[in-house]
Amino acid sequence: MKPVKPVKPAKPREAWRADLKHVSGSKAHVSMMVGRGGVAPLPDPVALRILADGAGYSMLRLDNADTSIAHTWHPTLEDAKAAAAKAFGVAESEWVSENVTTSP
Repeated sequence: MKPVKPVKPAKPREAWRADLKHVSGSKAHVSMMVGRGGVAPLPDPVALRILADGAGYSMLRLDNADTSIAHTWHPTLEDAKAAAAKAFGVAESEWVSENVTTSP
């Protein structure tokens, strides 16, 4: 019988969240692959979450179920927040710090 490897505990990650009031700028939808080469429009995001990933910051667009529907990567937190301000009109004061637990 093989020895069982210990399960690594989940790690808390630094994160920020902003609920969206509206989507500013272009209303063009990003497409995603569905099935065998078909594409479908993504739903409008209802919130954004920025996660520190060790090498930079991922800005996730969240749907009503708090599930990531798309993301972009940014080298700094300031770059991620600037992208959110430009694309979604999120002000600095709208960001709320949160800790998110993720698997190792």
